[in-house]
Amino acid sequence: MAAYTAIAEVSQTLLDVLREEITSRADIVSLDAEQIALVDPTEVSDDDGTRLSVTLYHLEENASMKNSQPRPPSDPNVDEGSPLVVDLYYLVTAHAGSEAATAQRVEQQRVLGLALQTFQDNAILSDEQLADGLEADGPLTVSLVNQSLNERTNRWSTAPDTAFQPSVLYHVSSAVIDSRQHEPLTPVTDRETSLDRHDP
Repeated sequence: MAAYTAIAEVSQTLLDVLREEITSRADIVSLDAEQIALVDPTEVSDDDGTRLSVTLYHLEENASMKNSQPRPPSDPNVDEGSPLVVDLYYLVTAHAGSEAATAQRVEQQRVLGLALQTFQDNAILSDEQLADGLEADGPLTVSLVNQSLNERTNRWSTAPDTAFQPSVLYHVSSAVIDSRQHEPLTPVTDRETSLDRHDP
């Protein structure tokens, strides 16, 4: 069963994977887990310490799953409503640290590179990586979305007071939210049959 919390649990899963993988790479970059956060990039200030932000940017219903064969009911005595399957899109942004200008940008790009490497190596998330409470009906996949320059520019133009930061968009398929509609089915236990006899 997948509750209404599935979207939040997918977000937490992505955050946990990034934190575990990147903080273990102290040979490349020194980051604390708290510096990788679920936050809108336009809300990150220069002094709050966030170095990598992940934010849910967009979601949409998965049309192919909607039209696929329904899964077997968990209880054959209950008529269950159809689940909602949604694809999630996340904006992953690297933010500058406190170093001098050139070193700052190099470090920022290292952080983004580690995020890319992490999701490349974890494109299919295992059950052990899923956040508590998240039960995927199938493989949870993470894939990079190609964006045009105009799309990237337009995304940041909605926040004119925020400087452009290196960012990428990821597609996660899929989060499943089960329906709360459950109608008990009354099984047929007895059948009464009558036969009329017609004399020739």
